[in-house]
Amino acid sequence: MNTTDVITQQALNRYNALFDNAKYACLGALLANDLRADRESSQVSDGMNLITDMALSLSGHPHYEITWLKLATFCGQNSVTIPTIDAIYSYLLLFQQARDTRADDFEGTAKALLKAYETTTTLRAAVSFANGVHGWRGRMAYELLVAADYFTQAVIQLLLHGDLSYIREKLQVGLARITSALYEGVRYSEIPTIFDFKGTYFPDQNNRP
Repeated sequence: MNTTDVITQQALNRYNALFDNAKYACLGALLANDLRADRESSQVSDGMNLITDMALSLSGHPHYEITWLKLATFCGQNSVTIPTIDAIYSYLLLFQQARDTRADDFEGTAKALLKAYETTTTLRAAVSFANGVHGWRGRMAYELLVAADYFTQAVIQLLLHGDLSYIREKLQVGLARITSALYEGVRYSEIPTIFDFKGTYFPDQNNRP
């Protein structure tokens, strides 16, 4: 038996020793309720398989290291609720070993993605409403809301470990919309200097405070 086989068997032994069937079954019921699906549906099974894979990974299995991100993505994109994420996290802590932070990273990422997706829906509704407000304040509010939407998309891609060029594109467009918002304030507000940020700069790598 080679080294990888030994590590895999040790991980399986640890997983089986720590497995809690009652908690696992509870997670299945919670996921089914959140997803509005039967417990035996493929969608719920996919989520439960990811939970099992992550528990194996936390037990030392060498084949599932990135599963924490896959599970967090699944929860965020499928609107799995905070109580269910908390229950999954509590279950995973049964398997997490010293100095391993992946269960914590799963929890934070899943919750952040969930709220970021919710924020996107709310922001786009606000953008639509602000677009109908006349005057410079309305135009400025519109541009800032659009910028917030682009920045939220960048945040989601960062949490998903998405493509860096795509993230840069979202940030670039968001900054351009902030610039447009400031122009509205400089051109039309009663005190233009309040919105003049010409002195703003980003410190370079060698001169960070």
